[in-house]
This record gives sequence, C-alpha cells and structure tokens, in this order.
Amino acid sequence: MRARTSQGTVESGLGKHGAAARVIAFFGYDSTEPTVTKRVKAFQANNSRVVGFMFRRIRNVRTSPPAWENIELGVTTDRNYGRRIPKLLAAVVKVLRHKRMLQACQIIYARNIDMLLIAVLAKRLAGARGVLVYEVLDVQRIFIGESLVNKVARWAERVLMRSCQMLVVSSPDFVDRYFAPLQRLSIPWTLLENKVSADQLPAGGEHLLRHPLPGHPPWVIGWFGTLRCVRSLDILCRLADAFGDRIQIYLRGRTSEEDLPMAMIEAATARHRNVTFDGPYANPDDLAAIYGRVHFSWAVDYLDAGTNSDWLLPNRVYEGGLFGSLALARSGTAAGRLVERDRLGWAFHEPLESAVHTFLETLDAGTYERARELVNGLTRSKFVDEADTGDLLARLDRLSAGVDGAASSATD
Repeated sequence: MRARTSQGTVESGLGKHGAAARVIAFFGYDSTEPTVTKRVKAFQANNSRVVGFMFRRIRNVRTSPPAWENIELGVTTDRNYGRRIPKLLAAVVKVLRHKRMLQACQIIYARNIDMLLIAVLAKRLAGARGVLVYEVLDVQRIFIGESLVNKVARWAERVLMRSCQMLVVSSPDFVDRYFAPLQRLSIPWTLLENKVSADQLPAGGEHLLRHPLPGHPPWVIGWFGTLRCVRSLDILCRLADAFGDRIQIYLRGRTSEEDLPMAMIEAATARHRNVTFDGPYANPDDLAAIYGRVHFSWAVDYLDAGTNSDWLLPNRVYEGGLFGSLALARSGTAAGRLVERDRLGWAFHEPLESAVHTFLETLDAGTYERARELVNGLTRSKFVDEADTGDLLARLDRLSAGVDGAASSATD
C-alpha cells in the first residue's frame, strides 16, 4: 500500500527499520512544534517507524518539513476550541483514508486532548488494535475550575481516557494534583520527563563548554523556550532596571502571540539596553551555545499560577543543568522542589522579584562556583534521556503483545 503524505508518496510497510521495528501512529497538534519533533525523533532513534497524523500551526519562523511520514490534517490555532471542533471531525475523515496504515500500527500515541479525540474515533472506525497512549505535557486551563465548560471538558477527557491503555506525563504533579484527585485515574501511567534526548545531542554534547562564565557581574539570566509568561518578562525587565550594567537578560525562543505578543518583547528590548531577544533557536543543536552564555536559566512561570504552572517541570531545567546553567525557580512548585532537591540552582519564595533581587545583590563568586560544580558533578542521566524513552516503548510493546494476544484468542 502507498499513502500520500506531506512528504510525498511513501510506503506503508515497515520501512528502513525492517520487520523488527514497531510502527507508531503519532497524533500531534502541530508538526512544527519542537517538543513534537523531539518526541518523534526519540521514537525513531529507538527502532520505531513513526507515521504522523498531525495538524500544523502558522508560525512567524521558518520551519522544516516533518522528518517522518506525515499525514497533514490541516491548520489550527492555539486555544480556539470552538473553531477547532469542525476541523477535528474533518481530520477523522482524513485519517480514515489511511485506515490500513493505522491498522498496521502497534502503538497509537496522542499528544493532548484534541488529538486523543481524533485517535479514539479513528481507531474505532478503522478497527485498529494498537495500544492507545495519551500524553500530557500541560494540564490546560479549560480542565481547571467549576464552570460548566470546565466540567464538560473533564467529563469528555474521562470518557476518552477509558479507551486508553497508558497515560504519559512529564511531571508527577499532573497525576498527584489533577488526574488522580479530579479525573479518578484508573489506567497505568508513566513519567517521561522533559530531558534532552541523547540521540539528538550534537557530537561532544555537553562537553562543548570549555570556558565557563566568570562568577561575577554582569550576571546573565537566560529565558529560553516558548515564551508565554508576561509576569516573568515584567520581573526580568524590572531587575534589568534595578541592576543596570551588573545584569544582562538574554531571551531566545518562540513567542506565544496569545499569551505574550512579540510587540511586548520588542518594547522591552527597546527600553532596556541590557535585555536582548535573539529569536528562535534550533533544539538541540543550539543548546550548548545559548546556555553557555548565561549564568542562570529562568525556570519561573506564572501563566497558570496555582495549577499547571505550579505542576510542570520545564525543559529549561534539564537543558540548563546539562550545560552548567543554574536554575532560578519558584518555591512551592514542582520545578522549585526539583531544583532544591537536586541542588540545580535556587528556588525563591514570594515576593519573588524582591527575593531574586536580594540574591543577586549578595551573590559572590564562591557561592556561584560551588553551586555550578555541584550541577556539573551530577550524573548525565539526570538531564539526558538515555533510557527513558526506550523503557516506555518496551512497556508499550508488552501491552501491545497482550492486546494482540487477547484479540487472537477471541477470534480462535
């Protein structure tokens, strides 16, 4: 069988990995999003053939075409759930045009609730038997609260999760604070942290840093990734005002127009000579370069304070630790507890701006260098996914074998 994809015409057989390779259908909300690319490539590096069923979002940055077989489902926008529903239903029809491909997949992997809806419907209508996995990297605000919309969203998620064999989360707080108490989780779950993928590190990896920054002002704080938090930008700009030439704020990544418009970042850099935004970066190729020029990695988030922002474990904690950049986090959050427990930097109580100001005002070279030595002395697996993805896939393989065995027995 052949299938038309955004990459052209591809074979729907087992591909370059041969008969031993598992086949994974990956339902993704944005084929250009770095964390989607990261996960797919990690699967590919672990002897998997990945077939993407993915939407695409229009970004103000140049993106590369998917490096996997990809069935494009259309274009969507962030958080516009009302307008998205018709596109989701239309996407089911598109998936069913490739039902033989879906039927050949041992694992059906859905990133976020939208894609789980499509995956559940498509799997049932196509008669596919693959293990269905729901991956959650953020608990979206639509699920939190007691409004009718919140309750309906949680109900829909619970119903869809009944079709799943596994939940994958990037932070244990998502289970402890949300899935267990609010969704009455009844399926197995596993933790897959936002570590740097070992197979995607450039040659030399973390050893590319030969000359660490001197432990004295100007202190350089880096804020990298998807930039969404207006309050973080405000705090960093006020620190820039307060410290002048003794501090530099370095921003890199993608902006979220829905949460932190580019105009706000442009205004901040125009007002402050010591605030710089150098745009997007390639992950993981540019990680050594961007973290190598900062003393600290800003791991603070207030976008959904009290819920998702308090529960998540951001990529920048692991990336910064790998490349010797010390985390600045918020106490009482999952990130803050991780930073304090593993001594990856410092976590601050509220009022956070005042606490960080005092910290920077009193920081000396000895304190900084001792903290950096502790981070550099930690085992590589603390920051790098050396076996995590492989362990997850092995677990899913066992589930798949059980599903296939049960199906075979039922038809004998």
